[in-house]
Amino acid sequence: MGGVAEVFVRRVVEWYRAHGDRDLPWRSPRGGWAVLVAAVMLRKTTAKQALRVYTEFLERFPTPHALASAGEDEVKKIIEPLGMEHVRSRLFIELARELVARYGGRVPCDREALMGLPGVGPYIASEVLLVSCGLPEPLLDRNMIRVLERVFGIKSARKRPHTDPEMWKFARSLVPKDPEVAREFNYGVLDLARRVCRAASPKCGVCPLADICRYASRRS
Repeated sequence: MGGVAEVFVRRVVEWYRAHGDRDLPWRSPRGGWAVLVAAVMLRKTTAKQALRVYTEFLERFPTPHALASAGEDEVKKIIEPLGMEHVRSRLFIELARELVARYGGRVPCDREALMGLPGVGPYIASEVLLVSCGLPEPLLDRNMIRVLERVFGIKSARKRPHTDPEMWKFARSLVPKDPEVAREFNYGVLDLARRVCRAASPKCGVCPLADICRYASRRS
């Protein structure tokens, strides 16, 4: 990796260290179960909402074994502030039971195995591999895709770019090999997308990538 890609990665990591949401508990190295719990909680909700229940949930259900035998009402009571508690509680219990039945309560560090679990798609699988297993995986969602398309001037041929193998290949090529830097890079891109490189009204004037960004150069 060199040229614009190298500058892109370095600046994203530097920006994240200075401005990113580094204190979110699920972003530090931790077990796969804690990462899965956060990922399910963060669907269609905000980090602020998830923070209200995340620690309590893990204290009550620190392992898949602890949750597999729980009642749905008990789970719903804890996660009610997130909304969709009926759907989430059933998914949490199903996920825990599958982990116990198929992997003895261990969260596997294998993409295919992870994606065979209830509610786990490519993004969640990547987050487990990245945060829990220390593998250089990209957190490719619509936010990361937007940043990559704008900075590098690329465009997926698919209507749903997050299903494009070529987009995944390109994103994966950018992720640093060092586990800690890989996490900083991924979360840096996501935070930058949310705060600066927004879908509407992007703040190109304060973006650390503006001078290497094809989108920003067309706006200036």
